[in-house]
Amino acid sequence: MNVVQNVAHRGFSAKAPENTLAAFEWAIKAKADGIELDVHLTLDGEVVVIHDETLERTTNGKGWIKDLTLTELKQVSSGKWFADEFQAERIPVLSEVLELISGSDLWLNIELKNHIVMYPGLEEAVIREVERFGMENRVVLSSFNHYSLVHIQRYRPKLSLGALYDGHLYQPWLYAKALGVSAIHPFYTAATEEVVTHCHQHGILVRPYTVDQIEEMKRLMEIKVDAIITNVPDQLNQLLDRAVMDVG
Repeated sequence: MNVVQNVAHRGFSAKAPENTLAAFEWAIKAKADGIELDVHLTLDGEVVVIHDETLERTTNGKGWIKDLTLTELKQVSSGKWFADEFQAERIPVLSEVLELISGSDLWLNIELKNHIVMYPGLEEAVIREVERFGMENRVVLSSFNHYSLVHIQRYRPKLSLGALYDGHLYQPWLYAKALGVSAIHPFYTAATEEVVTHCHQHGILVRPYTVDQIEEMKRLMEIKVDAIITNVPDQLNQLLDRAVMDVG
C-alpha cells in the first residue's frame, strides 16, 4: 500500500460524471485507495449523493435538493451532461454507494454539504446508513461546517472526522485539536511543509484537495501528506508507483 493515499474526488470524475455510481466503479477499477463524495438531504429525508445544492449544473433537472423528494430526483439524469453514454445514470442514495464499495478495500470520505443549506438531521441520517452497513471503520466524515463536525464528535466520538477549509488557517493543528477532529482537508495550496510537519507532530492527518497537477502531486508527496484528493487517480497512481520503484 502506498504511504500517500489516493482518493478519487467525487469518484473518478475525469472518466465518468461526478458523484455517480459509474464514477465510483471507475475509481475501483483505477485502484484508488478511497473515494470522496458529497451528500445532501431530500425533502423526504433521504441521503443523496450530489455536489451542488441545486440540480442545474450536473443533471438535466431544476430546483433545490431540499425541495424535492427522492422519487422526483431519481427521474433526472445525472450523466447526460457528461456524455450520452451516461444518460441512464441517476443520483445515487448513500446506501447504494456503501453497498458498491462494501466488497472492496476502499474507504469513503463523505463530505456533508451543510454549510449553505443546514439540513437538520443530516449528520444522524448519514451515520445511520454508515452503521447499518458496518462501515464505521472505513468512513471519514468531513465538512466545511465545523459546527457540524463538533456535533458529530459529541454524538459519535469514535468516528473519523476531517475539517475542510479553503484558506490559510493559523496553526491548523491546534485548531483541529480544539475541534476534536483527526484530520484537516485543506485546499492544496494551504498544505505547506510546515503545516504537514506540525500536524503530524500533533497526530493530525493532512489530506489536501483537489490536486490534478502533476507538479503539485509531486510536491505534496515530498512533504508527506497522508492522502491526495484528485479527479485523476490514475495519474496519481502512476506517480506513487514510480516513487515506490525508485525507493526499491
